[in-house]
Amino acid sequence: MIPESISLLQRQLLINQCKILSIIGDETEKDANERRIEILEKGYTGLYPKVFNTLYEEVPISVYNEISDIMKMYGRINDSIRLLTDDEKETLDLALLEFEGFDEDSGMHYYMMSYLVDRMDQHGEYKGRQLKSHKGTSMLKYNRMLSIFSEFENTNKQQYSASDLKKFIEVLSLTVA
Repeated sequence: MIPESISLLQRQLLINQCKILSIIGDETEKDANERRIEILEKGYTGLYPKVFNTLYEEVPISVYNEISDIMKMYGRINDSIRLLTDDEKETLDLALLEFEGFDEDSGMHYYMMSYLVDRMDQHGEYKGRQLKSHKGTSMLKYNRMLSIFSEFENTNKQQYSASDLKKFIEVLSLTVA
């Protein structure tokens, strides 16, 4: 979040940093830092976005935790599906359980997930896969699935049977109906 007000001490510290950066930087950086210095010296709050233009809003820890829970849930679901017999797989609508990615327009989930996969080398099974959902309902789907996942977590269930997976499918079928 770009501040609407900065204390005199904070402004002075930022001014000093910009002065150092303008000395060690190239001509373009020097000009940009000199503008930042002037904005900070004069207290032009309306121009603070020019000072903080490279900063993004913080991603709340709740978004990270939600992504972690979703990925943990999908890890267990996918591992469990691999252990099903062909007959069991045929009795379940497994397409409903597929990971759809995150909707880029509905929050920070997509950007956080992309960063985790592409830059942090986490959730490698999704590297190179489409992480952008083209449905605006992906979070609704995941939240319904997380309710079942939480029940299983409370009982320390590490692997899901066909009937357990059916519970996920049933909660999703209710969403569609």
